[in-house]
Formats: sequence, structure tokens, C-alpha cells
Amino acid sequence: MKDLTRVALVTVILLSVFFFACRQEKEVAAFTYRGILFEGFNPVKHKPTPELARGVEMEQVMITHTQMRTLMGIVDMLEKENLLYLMEIPGRFVLVNCPYSFADKPQMTIYLDRQKINMDYSVADDWQNKLSKFTPGLTLEERISLRGVPKLPNLLRIIIHEVGHLIEYKVLGFSWQGEFIANELNRDFVEISWDKENNWRDREKILLRLETIREDEELVEFLTWFAGNSSFFSVYSSTGMTEDFAESFVSYYFKTHFDYALQLFYRGELRLADLTAPTKGREEKIGFIAGVMQDPELFDLIKKGR
Repeated sequence: MKDLTRVALVTVILLSVFFFACRQEKEVAAFTYRGILFEGFNPVKHKPTPELARGVEMEQVMITHTQMRTLMGIVDMLEKENLLYLMEIPGRFVLVNCPYSFADKPQMTIYLDRQKINMDYSVADDWQNKLSKFTPGLTLEERISLRGVPKLPNLLRIIIHEVGHLIEYKVLGFSWQGEFIANELNRDFVEISWDKENNWRDREKILLRLETIREDEELVEFLTWFAGNSSFFSVYSSTGMTEDFAESFVSYYFKTHFDYALQLFYRGELRLADLTAPTKGREEKIGFIAGVMQDPELFDLIKKGR
């Protein structure tokens, strides 16, 4: 009986070592794909700017085989649209244990929350999640739902969004802490949605309006107004001027390269064909970003930031 127990124990240990070895073989500290560098966070090597690193867990992160394939899929999506240059603006992408992804602007490095490395969670899912957070008096459940056409992974939005933060810092001249320091270029963008006479507050009071909503119909009414009148591309855009630019930056690429639309369904019925349809303010922002990204001198300035 003791011999059988000993054999069983040895077998368990050997199997554990085998599966651990297999798992290790599928994890790497770093990899490069089509010239884009991805690294797992290493507290000895990576030193995020302290003010931007709140919440970062100072522990080693390894990149799994599944995460590698996911990130390679995003690179392939961008390469197909001739947008690989966006991935080349940061010096590297670092996977980190942190409740959010962020662009370390002084270091031109993008840190990606490891939990967000997912192709199944869509842009529409993220929109719906944020709506739930911004409407604490309402339980959405399945009565109000959003659908992206085409269905795009939220990871794609996150990466382009964070690149947008680097552009906003390097070209528009926002401070690296995200504070607004007016200059001739960035004022043209900021004045579309932000009220100088009221301490540069959101002209449309998006978050305040969402917080007061208590009924489904009120939210549908608000979103109907948002689709046809707002200058913002997402409700999250109204949380700050830098977020407004980053979300507009995403929408510029989503609209021009993916013909993206965000549909609203209420009780299973299509109510709005696109929450981000062109409005005067949105067209002004798209035009502004197109001017920045198509200006050879400005783009050369961006590349020098690496």
C-alpha cells in the first residue's frame, strides 16, 4: 500500500513538473512582432513615471502564448489598414498588472493592463460598461444594448487611445500630467467642447446629465440627443480634455479606416444606427486630427519623441 502511495505521489509530482514546464514554454518575458516590441513588466527594468503609475503592482509579468497571439492579431489588423505606424510611435508596449492601461508620456511607453489583453471584449461592451458606471440610478440589464458594426475588440481601441495620449502630449503640448496648457494649436481643438469662461469645463455637462437618469426612456432620450447633437465621440470623452482628444483620435481611425458605427437597441429594437454619427463638433475634431496626422512636419516631431 505504501509503495502504491509512493508511486502515486511521484506521478503527481512528475505531472506537475511536466505541465509547469509546458506552461513555461508558452510564456516569454518579451517578444517582437513586425518590429513592434512587447515586454512583460519587470520592476527591475521598468520604472514608470511615479505620477502615472498609481496602482501598478511591482511584480514580474510574463506574456502567455494566448496574449502573444492576441497582440499579434491587433498588429495584423492595423497593418492591414496601413496603420502600423501607430504602433511605432511608442518605444515599447509593456504588459502590467494594473487596473488601467496608460501612456507614460515622458518615456513614450504604453503600459497595457494585462487583464485587457482580450479580443472577445468589444468596443460596444466597453461603452455599455461605462454607461452603467455613469448612470448609478439605473440598472441597464438587457433592455438597452449596444452593438458595433463591425465588431471591433476593445483592445484595439485601448491601444489607439493610448497612442492618442502620446500625440496630445508631443504635438498639442498638454503637460505630461494631463493638465491643459493653452497654445495656438491645442486651443483650436479644446475650444470645440470645453468652456474657457467656466474653468474649461465640459460645455455639454454629459456626466451630470447621466447621473440624474432614473428610467430607461430617459437614457434612450439622452442617447438620441447625444447621437444627433454632441461634439463628443463617447460619454467617457467628457471626463477630461486629454480623454476627449484620445477618444476623438480613436474615432478618427475607426471612422476613416473601419467605417465603424455604434448601434443602440432598446428592448431588442434598433433605435439609433450610430451613436457617433457626424455632427458639427465631431466633424471639426476629425478635421483637426486629420490635419495633425497628415502634416509631415508635425509627424516628424512625433517620431522624434521616441
